[in-house]
Amino acid sequence: MTVDPLFDIQNLAKIEPLLLAHPIARKYFQGELYDGHGQRLRTLVIDRLPEASLILDESTIGRVFMAPDGSIVKARHICARNDAPAGLNIQSSSVLHATGENGSVIAFREAVGPALWIDALHIDNLILAPQAPMRLATIAFGLMTIAAYRLGFQHISLYAAGRGPLRNDDPDAMIGYAVWPKFGFDAPVLPVELNRFPRPALARASAVQDVLNAVPGWWAEHGSGRTMLFDLNSGSRSWSILLNYLYAALLEDGP
Repeated sequence: MTVDPLFDIQNLAKIEPLLLAHPIARKYFQGELYDGHGQRLRTLVIDRLPEASLILDESTIGRVFMAPDGSIVKARHICARNDAPAGLNIQSSSVLHATGENGSVIAFREAVGPALWIDALHIDNLILAPQAPMRLATIAFGLMTIAAYRLGFQHISLYAAGRGPLRNDDPDAMIGYAVWPKFGFDAPVLPVELNRFPRPALARASAVQDVLNAVPGWWAEHGSGRTMLFDLNSGSRSWSILLNYLYAALLEDGP
């Protein structure tokens, strides 16, 4: 992906200092990570092409892979699964992750062909502990997208689990299908899905974001889990939704 300096200046360079000034970023995303031997993880090298390897410093590792300070970070190559691609899996373990869970983000190659250019990220697992701060995922994902954009990644994918109706009173409910679109993730929607609970305003909807724009409450009530993408290309609808969401969240939190 070609990085657009003007898009960065007009958008990312404005929101980034606000994110970094948030108490969560100041406490958890300054760059203090450890390897499996308890030693500081100063750098991480990701091979794209022989002449274009990514060399990430400690702070960038934490942001790209949503690893809070104090995390133990491990990297291993994995094969493809039904719900995740083959690639370099970066796992992070900290007290902010739920018991028995690790944060997991996979760097992988989306394009077909002989090149080894790693151009996409997949959030494989993000289950936080009850004591994790409320805005942790919001701040972490905001910082992740900015870092990923500047490194030239094309998109971020994940499997948004769950199905409607949304149950906010059930702590064990899977709600990713309703939450991740708020961050700018999108996915195709089939006519047969919309026709189960038809609304005239949904006649031209072909994606989750179309549904949310046309009938805001429909997706929470009738939506279902699927793979979703955040488009990192400058000026994308994903960016527009995320930036608006971040500004609203930061304004709500106050100074």
